[in-house]
Amino acid sequence: MVRAPCHPNPLRIRFVGFELDEANARLSSNGEAVALAPTPFTLLCVLARQPGLLLSKDALLDAVWGHRFVSESVLKTAISDLRTALGDTPRQPRFIETVSRRGYRFIATPSPTPLTPMSPSRAPEADAQPTPFVGRVASLSRLQRAWDQAQGGQRAVLWLAGEPGIGKTTLIEHFIAGLDGVTCARGHCVEHFGTGEPYLPVLEAIAGLCRVDPALPTLLRAVAPTWLFQLPWLSSAQERDALRHELAGVGPERMLREMGELLERYTEQRPLLLVTEDLHWSDRATIQLIDYIARRRGRIRLMWLASFRVAEVVALDHPLSSLRHELRLQRLCEEVVLDPFSETEIADYVAGRSLSLARDEAFVRALHDRTDGVPLFVSSLLSEVMEGSADDATVEARLANQAVPENLAAIIDHYIAKLAGEERDLLSAAAICRGDFRVETLALVLERDLASLAHACEALVRGRMWLTRSRSADSGDASALPYAFRHALLRQVLYDRTPLSLRVQLHRQVGVALERERSLGVPVAASELAMHFERARQPMTALRYYAEAAETALSHFSPASTLGLTQQALILLRQVPAGAERDALEITLATLQGVAAFQTLGVGHEAADAFGRAYSLLAGVPEHPMRGRLLHGFGYLLSLRGDYAQALAVAARAEALSSGSDDPLLMLAACVVYGEVFHLQGDTQAARGWIERALAIAGPLDIRASEIFAADAQVTLLGMLALELLRSGSLVQARSCLQRARARAQALRQPMTSLVAAWQEVLIEVRMDNTLRVAALADAMRALVDEHSLALGHAPCRWWRGWADARNGSPGDGYRRIRAAFEEHAGLGMRSGTSEVLGYAAEAMLLAGDCDTAKAELEEALRVADELGERVYLPQLFLLDAAIARAQGCPYASGVAVRRSVGEARAQGAPWLELLALVELCAQCDATDKERQALATLVEQLPEAEGTEPMKRARLLLQVAVPA
Repeated sequence: MVRAPCHPNPLRIRFVGFELDEANARLSSNGEAVALAPTPFTLLCVLARQPGLLLSKDALLDAVWGHRFVSESVLKTAISDLRTALGDTPRQPRFIETVSRRGYRFIATPSPTPLTPMSPSRAPEADAQPTPFVGRVASLSRLQRAWDQAQGGQRAVLWLAGEPGIGKTTLIEHFIAGLDGVTCARGHCVEHFGTGEPYLPVLEAIAGLCRVDPALPTLLRAVAPTWLFQLPWLSSAQERDALRHELAGVGPERMLREMGELLERYTEQRPLLLVTEDLHWSDRATIQLIDYIARRRGRIRLMWLASFRVAEVVALDHPLSSLRHELRLQRLCEEVVLDPFSETEIADYVAGRSLSLARDEAFVRALHDRTDGVPLFVSSLLSEVMEGSADDATVEARLANQAVPENLAAIIDHYIAKLAGEERDLLSAAAICRGDFRVETLALVLERDLASLAHACEALVRGRMWLTRSRSADSGDASALPYAFRHALLRQVLYDRTPLSLRVQLHRQVGVALERERSLGVPVAASELAMHFERARQPMTALRYYAEAAETALSHFSPASTLGLTQQALILLRQVPAGAERDALEITLATLQGVAAFQTLGVGHEAADAFGRAYSLLAGVPEHPMRGRLLHGFGYLLSLRGDYAQALAVAARAEALSSGSDDPLLMLAACVVYGEVFHLQGDTQAARGWIERALAIAGPLDIRASEIFAADAQVTLLGMLALELLRSGSLVQARSCLQRARARAQALRQPMTSLVAAWQEVLIEVRMDNTLRVAALADAMRALVDEHSLALGHAPCRWWRGWADARNGSPGDGYRRIRAAFEEHAGLGMRSGTSEVLGYAAEAMLLAGDCDTAKAELEEALRVADELGERVYLPQLFLLDAAIARAQGCPYASGVAVRRSVGEARAQGAPWLELLALVELCAQCDATDKERQALATLVEQLPEAEGTEPMKRARLLLQVAVPA
């Protein structure tokens, strides 16, 4: 290709805030350089040299391209790029006017500026940068528009897509460099060979921002404690322990909400550019966060710029693949796809190194053929052929003599072949590491002197081919990872070219080295160690680290990551011979899988199967350290599923193991499950006995929320005891227990504990018919659930609000709320307590005057109660049956139903419920003397019920029954 010759009189003019300096190849606006590729720059010079004069298309093609092998479309593209750089538009031009079908003219009025003579040492070619930035004008313009949009308060999510080596990072760097005083947070995803660490690139970005902005940690404490918990160096051990208790039981949704709030608060003071690179290696949690931020409403001065490789996203069915399409369809994001350099752009790039070579069409075309236009390899190959010689003819000959590689990997193979032995050993070991790496790690692996190895790494950095210094090296952190490959593709090809036997050995050596560094306090992720030992063919060691990584992900509110890690580990477990050690590992992995599945998928078969597998192996490893978590979790899950018989069997197992080992936590888990199940089965005396025993254990231990109990044990048990005391008619004691539970929950300020306290209280208020209090508690629970993303409370707070609405004059709306919440709850596999909720629905329909629907709901409730053996709400259901019969004009059927309620309450040992039923029976005027005497006896036996509405009604009925 022929380049336009340099003009003998270089142009230097000013026009409307711009300055054009042809000699120095510079266009500036108000003193700031404007990014403009060489070809559009030359076109601008040609136009500006003849202001006001129409230049035909042919004339411009001759002047700029020499009219060889170039169509008019290329001219249109260059004009478009030029207008973008100038901020001009074809409809209302200020600088370049289009004359339809003829050509273009420069319409601004230029004014000359004095030229500064250049010394020979400052000639343009000698002053050129070794790695000039060329092309990408349209892409830069789109990035700038997105940033302008973000500065104006409208969030901008922009994908930067392209293949390896296409220049994504270079474009990002150039874009950031052009922003004056921008606040930028950057993070990278790393290849993880499985499930990645949750939110890794975002945590890296936030951590980097905290280092330069001391106000951010304070804001994290205020609005994003779940994120503060992920950055332990920002808080003390005492603060982290308090956070651990506060955050127990919260779901991953809270992390999303908190990050949204954090970004909105932070960007009130300044716009923020958040960059996450290599998103094709991202974990699912990060993708979910991008989705949430993109869809979140409200003003926010944020631009989220993320880069990824299109081919890998599509081929691996990465969740990003569907998300990018969904967000684009909804106009919530923009995507910029980078293409390889054209011959023209390669010529512009070469011009930064040698103007004479840039004018040589054969050389440029050969360079394009050898690199496929991939900028990374254009730069590398050009540097290689020019190395050691300033003679352009020699450089051309060197390029002509090189073999033409068939693809990008072949180019890298060519470079690998030129490595010295020690260099290749160093880089092969570095390629085994994931992402950035420490020289100290390589020194341990290669058994080489640290100083000499650091010197070798610096030499490779200076060579500008293989290594670069990681940005984290400037963080001031002693454990920073200072080196990285210049491009991930370089590392991947070198890794693939390392013989398999050597790879296995190096993975083992790297794993051992990282273990040693970890013991000295260097942060090394367990998932990274698991990957190394899996590839080193040491499955037992790998499995231990997989278990640690899974538990870490769980504590970091990413149960989805825990599921991925445990699934991968359980596949690897097949390689391990049977035995006690394998069983112990499987118990750990399956228990963690069960907890994660419970949090993400509910109480369906995924969680039940995982817990069940671990439970079946426990007999062979009875002293397993995770047995308390397993037995409590499995027993609780079974009770939620309505599998009460199995739940009792698990509790009995925990009790037996506890008695043999004197483990109070294990015994406490047994007591809690026993108390819950016996309560649901309507055995008041047994439930109360187990609950009181559990309180005696929990009190001295002061067990708060922990890995075994999602909520504070004492608050949970006090609420459970209050329910049993109410059923027994000890209303004063019940209120006292509730008050203690509420006070402790308020003092602890732990969301899950607060939810449990409110849950237990609303159950009591429902049984006391306190409609206003139920409505207030339901609303408070809804606020708590929404604020802290407590998935377990989503449905209950809505059905209790529906119960209150039905009694407050809106039975139709109340019924719809109850049914919707019930369906959602049942859809998660939770059947516990459903007979009571269906009773709420029946009562709402009765209040609405729809006896047929009310009867249908009641019959479903009774069927569920019979199927599950769930008797706790049967006395109220029988009273409801009586009310429906009365409304239908069937007094006899009503009397039968009330007497069933009396008998059931008596059988359950629940005098309060028996009092309610006897009051209804006596009010129907067909009670026998024996039944009236039973009511009189209850009135005397329940002094703590004095003053309640049922007690007032009872005394009034008894007075009426006394003979005159």
